[in-house]
Amino acid sequence: MKASHGERPIRANGKLLVIDGGFSKAYQKTTGIAGYTLIFNSHGLRIKAHHAFAGLANALSENADIDSETELVEVEKKRVMVEDTDDGKTITASIKNLNALLYAYSTGRIAENLSKTVN
Repeated sequence: MKASHGERPIRANGKLLVIDGGFSKAYQKTTGIAGYTLIFNSHGLRIKAHHAFAGLANALSENADIDSETELVEVEKKRVMVEDTDDGKTITASIKNLNALLYAYSTGRIAENLSKTVN
């Protein structure tokens, strides 16, 4: 991929992401950048293009070491939360069951059995 020639990592109408090379200094002259990072969070999917490290003096004076460009690939219509995952559904069901058990104990529907002890 040659970002310096206008090539983009997002292809096929967002169905293909090509993010190879670049982090290695040997490829930076070819690619024109210092690589990509693909990021997914609850808001969606984005890709960051990193600029090559231009040296310590430049990093300290211009914060160039953290310079990158961000492009949104996909934005979630609704934030993806833990409760939306398979594990989240299991946790939600456990909480519901524990609340029902707590209610049953607090209203006397289930009596606590004190005759058994655990060693």
